[in-house]
Amino acid sequence: MKLSDAQSLLERCFAGMAEGAPRLTEPHDARFALRPSAVWLEYRWYVHERGLAEVFLKWGRVPSEQSAGAEATVLRVHLLGASPELSERAGRMLEGGTPSQERILDLFGDDGVRRECVSFGRTSVTVEHWEGAGPRPLLEDARFHALTGTLEDPDSTNEERHEAVQRLAAERSPRVVEALLALVTRKPSLMALRVLSEWGVVAARGPLQRDLAAVRPDNPADLWALTALDRRLEAWEAVGSGAE
Repeated sequence: MKLSDAQSLLERCFAGMAEGAPRLTEPHDARFALRPSAVWLEYRWYVHERGLAEVFLKWGRVPSEQSAGAEATVLRVHLLGASPELSERAGRMLEGGTPSQERILDLFGDDGVRRECVSFGRTSVTVEHWEGAGPRPLLEDARFHALTGTLEDPDSTNEERHEAVQRLAAERSPRVVEALLALVTRKPSLMALRVLSEWGVVAARGPLQRDLAAVRPDNPADLWALTALDRRLEAWEAVGSGAE
């Protein structure tokens, strides 16, 4: 499937749905020209009711003017929050494709995310249903305090904090949100920002924008990652304001 065809498919499937943030199209932004990658990326954020559909496109890193005719290798939708309409729209993208569940499992393993995957030739189209908010088992208090202690320890390493954030995220509770917000307020933590943006915690946008402003121009990888998370939170703000 050519990139132009994949983009047309998106336009048809999500026709009438508002976009909660500006699209992030890598070859259209000179800041990302030096990002070390063999592919170009594009993100979109469709919003409706209490949900968000984050669309991810990938194609070969050809000269920008040749992108439309390049083969799209990945078209993926992350469904967050709660919007039956967005789920139904995303499902339309799978129509007519060849089921390829084994392929996607090889890539991601069993990480608890429900995925529907088909192929159109060499183009993989996937709809991911990310777990929404709801009751989760609480960590034992001793475990919780040990993990938050790692976040608060000024001598902890980035790797230790990264692992602690992952462990805490399994709980998804107000006390975990508070701990992660406290962390990103004190110091940069890309992992914590990923979790908070996935959950739609728009209070994380201030610390995120602080980190984004501090990224050096010769670090396009972090610039891209943080910009994408900022747009995701911008889309969540649109959800919260009732933009449909």
